[in-house]
Amino acid sequence: MDLKTILKRLDHIDDLPTLPTIAMEVNKMLQDYDTSIKKLAQTIEKDQAMVPRILKLVNSAFFGFQSKISSISHAVVILGFNTVRNAVVSISIINAFSGKDVLEDFDITDFWTHSVAVAATSKYLAEKTRLHSPDESFTAGLIHDIGKVVLAHYFQGLFKNAWVSARENNLSFYDAEKKENPVTHARIGGYLAKKWQLPPGLVDAVRYHHSVSKNAYEPNLLMIVHIADIIVNCLTLNPEAEIDTSSIHPDAANAVGSQLDIVSDWFPEVLEEIQSACQFFLEGVE
Repeated sequence: MDLKTILKRLDHIDDLPTLPTIAMEVNKMLQDYDTSIKKLAQTIEKDQAMVPRILKLVNSAFFGFQSKISSISHAVVILGFNTVRNAVVSISIINAFSGKDVLEDFDITDFWTHSVAVAATSKYLAEKTRLHSPDESFTAGLIHDIGKVVLAHYFQGLFKNAWVSARENNLSFYDAEKKENPVTHARIGGYLAKKWQLPPGLVDAVRYHHSVSKNAYEPNLLMIVHIADIIVNCLTLNPEAEIDTSSIHPDAANAVGSQLDIVSDWFPEVLEEIQSACQFFLEGVE
C-alpha cells in the first residue's frame, strides 16, 4: 500500500473520529476578531457535556486559581479566548479517540500519558523561552502523536510492521516507520489535523515534530514540541538520564537555549504538572 492509497483510504473511513460541532464552531469563531465573550460562551454552553469539563479544568490545580470560576464567560475572561479554544479542542480530541479498539500492544492510557507529558513540557518551554503561546504549545504537544492511534486502529498491518521492527532493531517507532512503511504517524496525524480544520501551526507541529521543517507555519511552535517530545522520551522513566542531544534539530536547540542545559533542574517541577494534567485529561480514558 503506497502513500497515495493510504491517504485516499483515510478520506473514506466512515468512522474516522471527527471533531464535535462545538470544537469546529469555537475554532471558526476564534478566527473572527469580532467574536465577543458572550457569543463564545453561548456557543460552548450549547454542549452541556463540555461545560462541566471546562469548568473543572479551569478550577483544577492545573491552572491554580484561588477563587472558584463558575461560568464559561468568567472562564473566557480569566483565561482568554485561545486558552478556552485549546481546552475545548484538547478535550474533544481525547474524547474522540477514547474507547477505540486498537491493537493489543497499544496501550491507550500510556499513549495519552505520554501525550500529556509532552503537552505540559511544551507549555513550560513556551513560558520560559517566550517563543510561542503556552496554551497553544500545550495543545500541539497533546496531539503530536495522534497519527499513532489512527495507525493502530485503521492500519494495523503498518503499525505492527513498525512496532516489531522497533523492538527487534532497537529503533524508535518513527525510525522503524521510515524503514518499514510508506508513511509515518507524523504524516498521518498532520493529514488528520488538517482534515479537522485545526490552525496551520498545530497541523505543522503534528506533521513535522520528528523532522523540523523551516517552512512550517509556526516554526517556533514546532521546535518546542520537537524538543519536548525528546525530553519526555529521555526523562520520564529516569529524570536523571542524559538527553540525547544528537536527535535534536540544531535550530531547535538554539531556539530554546539554556533551557536544555538545565533541564535536570526544572523537569522534576514539570513532572508534578504532568501528574496534575493527567488527572484531568485522562479521566474516563479506557
